[in-house]
Amino acid sequence: MAIYVPLRPRWNPRGEVVNYVSRGRLVARGWPKGYHDANTLGQRQQRGKRVQVCRALPYLKALLAEGYSAVVKRNGRCVSGYHAAVGVALREWFARTPRGWQLDLARVRLTDGVRGLPAGLTATRISRGLRVAWGGPLPWDGSKVLVAVRQKHLDQWVSVVHHLSVSTVRVDLQLPTAWQGREVEVWVAFVGRGGRVKTSTLHAVVSAAVSSGGGQSVGRYGVERVACPSLARRGERVRSAARCTRSRGACKFGLPRLRCVSG
Repeated sequence: MAIYVPLRPRWNPRGEVVNYVSRGRLVARGWPKGYHDANTLGQRQQRGKRVQVCRALPYLKALLAEGYSAVVKRNGRCVSGYHAAVGVALREWFARTPRGWQLDLARVRLTDGVRGLPAGLTATRISRGLRVAWGGPLPWDGSKVLVAVRQKHLDQWVSVVHHLSVSTVRVDLQLPTAWQGREVEVWVAFVGRGGRVKTSTLHAVVSAAVSSGGGQSVGRYGVERVACPSLARRGERVRSAARCTRSRGACKFGLPRLRCVSG
């Protein structure tokens, strides 16, 4: 059902119309005459969160696009996996402190999944890099490992989405030379079966000490080495791994008993 709200000349002197969907109904209204910012406490808190969340989200775009599923809102608007992650970040990645809401990087989640992490998952430093290892081959087809590494004092990030072979149980990631002798923060998660399987996220602070087991053999299972990736940069555009789909001809506004036609 569509509702049309009559326009008043004093609201809309140029004859412009704003169309939007509200609770399943298409509404037409005049363009607002002005803008009023209530500047409430809730608005200030939300704006403060958005400023802080830019410390992490812009550097993790490729990982979040893999780890979060695209969604369709009630009004029919399609939201990419990355923007779904933004909403989760604003709700769940903050801790209340005497100074107000503060971003807690330990709460960062690379996926929206809840499946358990592989047994024996560890992250240790090796010569010139980082080793991520787990107890045995993953039971999912088309597995990928999502790894984010941050050097706090240099305020630099490295993020990797790496496809794994069936027998892989260890990934050696080369880190920037400037990171040698410095501790790093690490986030690790896995996805598989075309994004249908997603694990929770491991967060760890890894010291600069090189592991004594750096040359240890892993028997018949595979080891994959990842060359030093480029430093993750803010604002890089990535294409979401999953897109919203609609049935053929369905109304793009999500209105019942209506369909969209070309022309």
